[in-house]
Amino acid sequence: MTLTRGPRSDAADAITVLLLGIGAAVTVVLTVVARFLDVFRDAGVAWRIDIDDEPFSASVGSGTGYVDGIVQTALVIAPEVDGGTAAALAGSVVAWGITCLAVIAAVMYVARSFLRGRFFVPATARAFDVIGWALVGGGFVVLVLENIGRNGILTALGVDEVEPLHFLDFWQWAPVWAVGVTVGLIAVAFRRGVRLQRDTEGLV
Repeated sequence: MTLTRGPRSDAADAITVLLLGIGAAVTVVLTVVARFLDVFRDAGVAWRIDIDDEPFSASVGSGTGYVDGIVQTALVIAPEVDGGTAAALAGSVVAWGITCLAVIAAVMYVARSFLRGRFFVPATARAFDVIGWALVGGGFVVLVLENIGRNGILTALGVDEVEPLHFLDFWQWAPVWAVGVTVGLIAVAFRRGVRLQRDTEGLV
């Protein structure tokens, strides 16, 4: 026995995709606002940086116990930074938000197309292109801007030697770029499917 999906089920799926996409987009916007407020404070520009290992002892459980450890990162606040540094940090936050919104919009379009039975069409392939390029290009832009902003903050704090882009910072984005390349390959496959479908329809 073959079960067929009715129009109501398709409509419910479409509405679910739309609501989830809207919810994700709203979450991204709120996150961007929260990051702006966290970075640009009244006391100056705040950013988390790696520091030399520093032993520490702190209380936990409202003073009921103590733990010892090593601090490797710290939140620093630079009272005065140059315009380029501020622009780089702001740009990294905005680029992250735009990348997320582009991916969400493209995924919503692809899901909507699939629910309508439109698989091998040029628009679907372009949507996969958007997802792939957004992940690869957006991730790279965020990485570069964050590195520029971090070095600007260190310079403003009087640190003479600033490091170039560390390879660990670079490779932590590798999974994102791998997904972007994979989605790009899916876009290529869909384009071939579009051509195959056109050839098939031409033979009928």
